[in-house]
Amino acid sequence: MAVTNQGPSFSGELCRILTDDGLELSGLYAESRQKEKVKGQESKVCLVHVHGWDGNFYENRFIDHAAEACRHVGVAFAAFNNRGHDYVADLLRPAKRDYLQVGGMFERFREGMLDVKAAVDFASSRGCPEVILQGHSLGAMKVTYYLAKTHDPRVVGLVLLSPADTLGWIRQKLGRAFPAALAYAQRLVRQRRGRELMPSRFYDSPVSARTFVEAYGPKSLTGIFNISRTDRRRFPELATVSVPVLLAVGTVEEYFVGTAQEFVDELGLNLENCRCFTGVVIEGAPHNYLGHEQTLATELEDWLRDRIG
Repeated sequence: MAVTNQGPSFSGELCRILTDDGLELSGLYAESRQKEKVKGQESKVCLVHVHGWDGNFYENRFIDHAAEACRHVGVAFAAFNNRGHDYVADLLRPAKRDYLQVGGMFERFREGMLDVKAAVDFASSRGCPEVILQGHSLGAMKVTYYLAKTHDPRVVGLVLLSPADTLGWIRQKLGRAFPAALAYAQRLVRQRRGRELMPSRFYDSPVSARTFVEAYGPKSLTGIFNISRTDRRRFPELATVSVPVLLAVGTVEEYFVGTAQEFVDELGLNLENCRCFTGVVIEGAPHNYLGHEQTLATELEDWLRDRIG
């Protein structure tokens, strides 16, 4: 059997965390191998990665490189599945001794905050009082929304990898068919058929009608990065962010409207209270940074050195 190794190898341990609503989530934790000293005390910082819609904690190869970048600067690394991992997932509820079927098809954005909190709690339990939240795609929305709503003092930085303007993107993708798609999904929800999947003519990945409405409907919480302003004019969640932010996007197959540099610049302007914003455009990189993982890792490592230092 052929074995591929396209990235750095690092040692870590398989861990399980429990959310406040009783779901068990699996992930990986890699302890820092270096001892950084800050004001005479050992620095214990953990970077917690939150994957995107239908993803998981191990799928993208840039995860390996991000973990290695953390090791180089003495930062622990953790990545966990959230309840929206893969298209469909049966998640154990230990207290009830049963399983709840969720996954990306049935995910509800607001409930994802419980997953982020559980991961931050885990980092704290491992002796890391300071956490940097790294979110990819929908995960970037989740970590931003989590910080905006909780103001968790343990979170000292955000790394936003390819955040998506989902509202602008879906309108551009479906064009004139968008109102019909939304009306179809809303009708199923009203009929208590919200777990039925959307037709492929409206969405080429499996997604339930309820999830579609919550992601793209008029009361959507996913407009955090609607920089194209198709549905929003103000960005209160971004305005609450005061911790340092690293934003990275590629120029291929990204989920926003307009050029990458315009997206980065506009997003930086709306992070109006962020005391240190770094925006990076990686030319030729796709949404998952395939083939550009080391470039992304170098940017992350440099940013982490500045923050830790």
